[in-house]
Amino acid sequence: WNKADRSLGRFATWPRDPVTTAALWWERSVRLGRETGRPLGPALYHEVRYEDLVGDPAEVSRALCTFLGIAYDEAMLQYHEGRQRDAGGRSAKSAWLPPTPGLRDWRKQMAAADVERFEAAAGDLLDELGYPRATPRPSRESREVAAEVRRAFTEALRSRGRRLPERWLHRGPVAHAARG
Repeated sequence: WNKADRSLGRFATWPRDPVTTAALWWERSVRLGRETGRPLGPALYHEVRYEDLVGDPAEVSRALCTFLGIAYDEAMLQYHEGRQRDAGGRSAKSAWLPPTPGLRDWRKQMAAADVERFEAAAGDLLDELGYPRATPRPSRESREVAAEVRRAFTEALRSRGRRLPERWLHRGPVAHAARG
């Protein structure tokens, strides 16, 4: 959040609802990445899920190295050794912790109302990716706010000549967010 002015904070929707703006930015980024990568085929496109990486870093790293055509080395998983900082209050990144399942869990780290707003905006993608929702049916108010913010967010992207995900073009921003 403290660097939002460099990216997400530039959207007019940020001051009104930073959580929904972040959800829409995340959804757009993931959808565009997948839309661009999938047609390339498995020889040129490889997805890695964060949960898989921290759950079994050696296996996921081996698979990634195979995809990249480079040799796997156990040292790849030892990046944190000698750099760990155990002082309290540090983020996992600044503490140089090893891959640790459950270390970052946005549903536990965000307020319940924020999780609901995020899921109201980007719930369809969460479903597609197989992530369970904390709020399977967001409130009508959350869905309406998500639809409003999505409309403004989409219009801002269009006005800047930025690409929209195919799904957003076919379903429209209002119908997409209102489904919740």
